[in-house]
Amino acid sequence: MLYSFLMSAFIYPVVVCSTWGYGWLETVVKKENGDPVAGYIDFAGSGVVHLTGGIGALVGAAIVGKRNGRFDPNVDQMEFMPHNQALSVLGTFILWFGWYGFNPGSTLGMSDNATAQKAALVAMNTTLSASTGGLTVFTLRYFMSGKKFDLGGFCNGILGGLVSITAPCSNVETGSAFLIGIIGGFVYTGASALMTKVKIDDPLDAFAVHGACGIWGLLAAALFDFGAGTDKHHGWSGFSAVTWEEGGEQKWMSTGQALMANVLEAVFIIAWVGGLTGIIFGIFKAMKILRIDVETEEQGMDNAELSSPKGYNLQSSFSEEAAPAPK
Repeated sequence: MLYSFLMSAFIYPVVVCSTWGYGWLETVVKKENGDPVAGYIDFAGSGVVHLTGGIGALVGAAIVGKRNGRFDPNVDQMEFMPHNQALSVLGTFILWFGWYGFNPGSTLGMSDNATAQKAALVAMNTTLSASTGGLTVFTLRYFMSGKKFDLGGFCNGILGGLVSITAPCSNVETGSAFLIGIIGGFVYTGASALMTKVKIDDPLDAFAVHGACGIWGLLAAALFDFGAGTDKHHGWSGFSAVTWEEGGEQKWMSTGQALMANVLEAVFIIAWVGGLTGIIFGIFKAMKILRIDVETEEQGMDNAELSSPKGYNLQSSFSEEAAPAPK
């Protein structure tokens, strides 16, 4: 609760004020005389929202440490797998549905034909990237796990595709969105495997989904822009190129300038959010309030902290304990 308050009150607002609403990252491209003219493109928040949360999750997971028994070869690692696939799928569909308010809603209106077409394009790009992201991870995990189906990976692949298209959803074509989702699936899979390799216990793959795919979304927004070649970048202008007058000549924003601005956004978010999260969790750890004791962890937090003894009742009238004794 303390971290949620500090993130919402102090860390996230600085990220937002630096980006949305004409923050300093929106003015990093300047004329020769120093006047700002353009900057980053992050339409619905691959960086502003998702990278912020993903980096917070990564630093937090690293400082909190792994759960007791996690990565221990003498402990069955299936104990740490998601326990309810049905709820995972339901949650994924709820998030996916909500993304249509998140991405097309960032158009902020459909008062004319241009904005209506932009919202429609955003919705289509969102659908394509989510679908290809999910199918990519589903296919990769099938072969990586000895031809076993991984429904949880499929769900996270969908979310990875959604995060990947959140920044570029308004300034790329549908074919590009298809490819962005596929690459996002590879990015998620690689980042998830890397977290396991370095033994950082990220139970929900929050960094792989939101952090790694958030960075990819920022890069994709610059690299897959509508622009004619690399000389004309569209960015926030949607179907038109970003242009300005300078020295009596018309000039356009380039892909290189857009990539520079978006990389700067990613670096700033990683440094700001990661640095402050590290300080906050470091203080919590020094105060010895960050982790529960091993006994409580083994017993389960439901019994220790909740008024109801169990979050789930996993017994039924057909369970072995409840079954009548044989005659």
